[in-house]
Amino acid sequence: MAKGGGKGFEGQANMKKQLLLFTALALAGAAQIRPLPSRSRSAAPAVTFNNQVARIFQKHCQVCHRPGDIGPFSLTTYAEAAPQARRIRTEVEQRRMPPWKPVAGFGEFLDERRLSQQEIDLIARWVELGAPEGDPRDLPPSLEFSTDWRLGPPDLVLEMPGEFNIPAGGDDIYRCFSIPMGLLQNRHITGFEVQPGNRSVVHHVVLFPDPMELSARLAAGDSQSSYSCFGGPGFPISDIIGAWAPGIQPQLLPPGIGFRVTAGSRAVLQVHYHPNGAPQTDRSRVGLYFARDAVQRDLQLLPIVNENFLIPPGASRHVVTASVVIPSSVRNAKAISILPHMHLLGREMRLEAVYPDGTRRPLIYIDDWDFDWQATYYYREPVPLPPLTRIELTAVFDNSEDNPRNPNRPPRAVRFGEQTTDEMCLALVWLVDQP
Repeated sequence: MAKGGGKGFEGQANMKKQLLLFTALALAGAAQIRPLPSRSRSAAPAVTFNNQVARIFQKHCQVCHRPGDIGPFSLTTYAEAAPQARRIRTEVEQRRMPPWKPVAGFGEFLDERRLSQQEIDLIARWVELGAPEGDPRDLPPSLEFSTDWRLGPPDLVLEMPGEFNIPAGGDDIYRCFSIPMGLLQNRHITGFEVQPGNRSVVHHVVLFPDPMELSARLAAGDSQSSYSCFGGPGFPISDIIGAWAPGIQPQLLPPGIGFRVTAGSRAVLQVHYHPNGAPQTDRSRVGLYFARDAVQRDLQLLPIVNENFLIPPGASRHVVTASVVIPSSVRNAKAISILPHMHLLGREMRLEAVYPDGTRRPLIYIDDWDFDWQATYYYREPVPLPPLTRIELTAVFDNSEDNPRNPNRPPRAVRFGEQTTDEMCLALVWLVDQP
């Protein structure tokens, strides 16, 4: 037993020598291998407000988040932004802010306010580091926001007759102001610019033409020629002159194209007010720019609408569709802009152009509809719509109790209509028939 045990110990000693030799060789080889860059969070570059975050806020956020504007807090200085850091990270990571609703890849639009993933990651890293301020020398110059007309002096200014009072709290207010345009002859509008009187409460503005002066009857007896409205101006419309929300820049139509308004028309200025906790007043106005040269092509409104639907109570994903075909007589139509529209039960809306050969082209897709964040979206390049192209609209509505925006408790059957508790399945496409 003793002799046999001796051989065992000797074997273990040899094994230890072999292990030591193997380890030495392995270490020698490892010394010649270039180490991979560390991917640890601690090795990530420093992010500060002054160096990176302020530039992101200037590019995407300060148009609304600045003193006197609609944002609930300002983001123009470090002292303003730092206390909101965690809230900001949550909002941008969940892509609720900035409020840009079109899904990427479904149409390319001007003035996109979408954050890139790199920008979101920088904000998240800044918060993770404790929201450092950084070197004052890294801070970019402050932005200057013009209070003048960005398109130059307008040819016609339409202004609310007087100041409108907004209470400190309560539900949002939709108010329509009936304004005479004073046109003695037909004119073509080529530009539209809004100057909110009180940016802290003006959420968005829509300007409707009223050639039949129907709004004057609705506003009869009101000292400010105004009346309550929601969704639309309270009467059937065939067109919209323009729409504005914070972040939307004024646009001039291409040369030779104009929106025709007839002599004697009134205009309806619909303003959506969002109470901000203190009593406010507003007197907003709109500047219109008329064509200087001959207009060869009228800007035309193409509605895609379904007015014959019923959304059953309790339905969480009720689909409604609509379509329209470009007539063969319209030879070279191109879409300039698009405005999807639903009310409080809306959840999704998708529009596609189906060309005669079956090819599909996405026009817009909103997968998280919010009535409070809608706009007219202008294409970066006009979208061709050759003859017999079919534009298809698919809308999804949530009429269940789980929808926090559902105005009916308990849910009830909902049809098309103008009222808050009604719904709409509508998209407006502005196009021109080019030679």
